[in-house]
Amino acid sequence: MAIIEQDFLALTSDLDTAAFWAENDPCWMPTTSKPRCALEFSPDDHWLFEFLGVQSTVRYYQDKDYRDQLHRAANEITRQYVGKTFFDEDSWQHQPHRIENLFDCVFSNTEGATPWLTPATDDPDEFARILAKAEARDMEKWTFPEPFLQEWETRKSRGDAMPRLGTGSRGPATIMTSVLHPETVFFWMYDYPDLMHRFRDILAQKMVELNQALRTFSNNRQPGWWITDDNSALFNRKLYNEFCVPVLEKVLNTFAPGDAERYQHSDSAMGHHLDAQRELGINMVNYGPEVDVALIREKMPDAIIKGHIPPFLLRNESPDVIRAKVASDFQIAGYDGRLVIATAGSLAAGTGVGRMRWLMQVTQEECRYDLQV
Repeated sequence: MAIIEQDFLALTSDLDTAAFWAENDPCWMPTTSKPRCALEFSPDDHWLFEFLGVQSTVRYYQDKDYRDQLHRAANEITRQYVGKTFFDEDSWQHQPHRIENLFDCVFSNTEGATPWLTPATDDPDEFARILAKAEARDMEKWTFPEPFLQEWETRKSRGDAMPRLGTGSRGPATIMTSVLHPETVFFWMYDYPDLMHRFRDILAQKMVELNQALRTFSNNRQPGWWITDDNSALFNRKLYNEFCVPVLEKVLNTFAPGDAERYQHSDSAMGHHLDAQRELGINMVNYGPEVDVALIREKMPDAIIKGHIPPFLLRNESPDVIRAKVASDFQIAGYDGRLVIATAGSLAAGTGVGRMRWLMQVTQEECRYDLQV
């Protein structure tokens, strides 16, 4: 049974969802010459599982027909109540290899959870051999498994819209703490610094080679790069600057030159890295709810803040508390047109369409530029 909060439906009975999204389209420009702040929702697989009460997460990831069926069911409900769909109803069965796989890191599937990347080793000698193998790998040949190539050709031959590949990636902090256990990462940075510097440098080079292959394959010439790096908060400033910044510099300078979009998402409390983020030229951000929106605006005055509503606040709090948070964020960070109303990260699992409608209505009422004098 889908999550539909009836009390919030009553509060939003006059909301015209079609008119809301029509007005939302021109609101993305970073200027005050628009009706209001734009709004965005980002429901993910965690959200979907609880929203529909999914019985088998393993089946969801392994059975395309079942996955597409659930996507259609969720889209039907959000289309009715929110006026928008969020899930691919013809999802891909196969994918290119990921950068973590290059270092012998593989996915594990367990019931009730999303796929989890499992580190290959805790032995520094074995990891040195893994790095040597990764460094020698021809990325153009390695990146594309045969089943993916066959699916690509099938979809292309029937005239499907084909995706642009190589548009972004998990960031180095999260990649490193997936390829190795997090404790191992930090112990080795002190115990085996040469090994970890080699890991950093090979990671940077191979991220570039992998995504160049993806871009060439899919004829993607659009500059820009997105980063999802939830584990950034695990690094102190020194280690982040030493091990993460060089990777980001190489990747961003390659794929997002000049004033191209450089987007950083992190669910974590990474406020201690905002100076480094500004120096990296990050110009669109979605940080964890612990990072104060006033601090973001102070440290990164030119960045678009793409959402800062705490996900659990939207899921759990009263209508008045939600309204007050939206209004406060708009007053603090929305005065120059560089705020997008969204959650700090994806929608929290357990958030229903009634609360989504309420966030739409509050944005429509509290975040306007066309009513300012």
